[in-house]
Amino acid sequence: MDQSSTAGVATNSSSSLSTTHAPDASRSSDIECIEENVIIDEITEAEPTSVTLRFCKRKFLLPYVVFLATAGLRPRYSDFVFLGYWVGHLKTFLMLLMLIIGYILQFMCGYRRDHGVIEPIQWSTTSTVAPEPNWTFRDQAVPAGSGPGHLGLLASGEAMFIYLIPALLHLNGFVLAVFIYRFADNEQLQNLVERVFILSAKPRRLVMTLWLYIGLGLVWFALSSAYSLGTLYVDAVSVVERFSSFRWTSGLAQWPRTAFVLSWALTTTLMCHDFVQMVVIVSYSLLCYLLRCYLKALKEKLLLHTIEPLNWMREICEFRKLLHHLNTKISLPVASLTVLNLSYAVSGVAHLFRDMTACPINIFTANLANILLWLVIALMPFFQAASLTVTCRQTQSCGHLISIRPFVHRNTSSEDLNTVLLYASSLKMSAKLFRMPVSAHYLCFLVLVCFIGVLTFGMCLNISLGGGRL
Repeated sequence: MDQSSTAGVATNSSSSLSTTHAPDASRSSDIECIEENVIIDEITEAEPTSVTLRFCKRKFLLPYVVFLATAGLRPRYSDFVFLGYWVGHLKTFLMLLMLIIGYILQFMCGYRRDHGVIEPIQWSTTSTVAPEPNWTFRDQAVPAGSGPGHLGLLASGEAMFIYLIPALLHLNGFVLAVFIYRFADNEQLQNLVERVFILSAKPRRLVMTLWLYIGLGLVWFALSSAYSLGTLYVDAVSVVERFSSFRWTSGLAQWPRTAFVLSWALTTTLMCHDFVQMVVIVSYSLLCYLLRCYLKALKEKLLLHTIEPLNWMREICEFRKLLHHLNTKISLPVASLTVLNLSYAVSGVAHLFRDMTACPINIFTANLANILLWLVIALMPFFQAASLTVTCRQTQSCGHLISIRPFVHRNTSSEDLNTVLLYASSLKMSAKLFRMPVSAHYLCFLVLVCFIGVLTFGMCLNISLGGGRL
């Protein structure tokens, strides 16, 4: 009896032990499955972000850095190797050298960016007295039997306002752009691009839009280069005469290839000038567009409750840092170049109205196209900044929009909703140029006034193009 009872107790205890170990084994297997699911979820959540970043770098960021490097504006943090660092400085120095050579050639060849080549009007007659510098814009015949002599330099006022000040404005814009993009950027550009691509629901469409901006800039660059090449081809004789008017260059006029070499050298340097302008202004437009996309994506995520209110406010703080970088640094070279471009456009309009009654239709059309080109490149930053300001002001309504969506934000406490409402309504953000906020209303009003003024001025002049010649 005792042995059987002890055997029964043993079997019962062993069965109880087996039953107690079975839940532990199942529990451990469940924990392992949960850990595997967590790991799988982390991989699936991290993989789209890494894929998006690789797509961003391959399709836009790296080609865009090459685009900046062509103008000598490659950011320093993209120079991964020591050799690339010095190559970037070399490109910047070569572009600076081309710009300076272009300023000198424009002055020596008598080329103006607002309406083309200055024609030699008054020749210096041969006399024992050294001829005075004299270049005017009045029509005057060449005295018979007199040689060209020395045409001399422009008068001091004309040389300052036609060549010196525009050259300083253009050079200032390039130097500021080099300092900001190569040294003071501090990876702000890469940070903005990556954030926008991560938040974007359609990154392929975003890439197409960004390259559309660059494509439009290249179209402007091609049209401006075609105008410069056409004017230099038509007025090649005037260019050579102006260049050979200097005493130390008079011997070059005897070389038969002087006109060809001068035209192509001046065209190449003018293309460098236009390319620098295009890159700086297109880059500003791209940054404005990226900031607009960033802010719209944050607004959409808040309304759909795919981001917590606290995280949304943190993202808005990051956006304000990027906007401050745009307003205080990126806008500086744009402002310098915008002053220059607007001056070219206004000066071109003045010359167009003055010479309209005796201007052939083909020259009138070319001058009008030149004015439109300068207006487009000058007004583009204002329109982009105005669009960004509109988007910034629309963000103030985010708090009211989530308050009227109780089903979407039913799990959000009323304190968080009130915090977002107060924070969003207190946001005062806008894009600035010349340290002033750019508003779409004032910009449209200014464009309307300028258009009405030009139209009224043209009506009052009673103009006949080229005296009826085609």
